[in-house]
Amino acid sequence: MRLTRCQAALAAAITLNLLVLFYVSWLQHQPRNSRARGPRRASAAGPRVTVLVREFEAFDNAVPELVDSFLQQDPAQPVVVAADTLPYPPLALPRIPNVRLALLQPALDRPAAASRPETYVATEFVALVPDGARVEA
Repeated sequence: MRLTRCQAALAAAITLNLLVLFYVSWLQHQPRNSRARGPRRASAAGPRVTVLVREFEAFDNAVPELVDSFLQQDPAQPVVVAADTLPYPPLALPRIPNVRLALLQPALDRPAAASRPETYVATEFVALVPDGARVEA
């Protein structure tokens, strides 16, 4: 069977489209700023531990008090509260950039990386903290 120029061009275009599709898919699964950040190193002055709160009751919890106790010790302390779905009643978390709520259930209106809590961690260590814990000086 003989291959015409049109068939060769069509095969090349399909192959190129598949390569572009795989590359874009690979880029979407990479954490943000992973290429620019390099290894996860915090500066000497910044915090080295991210506090991760995973298990808590949606209706009866002490997560806001837990977050406040960590922020009283270090206002720049990164805190990630991970929940399967959006808790109701809503958590009264401080609206500062280092306190984040990570929803683990994938949704169509959010990127795939938003449902993975490891993408919210930019420090060297992670502390898994249960609901109700407090930090004292």
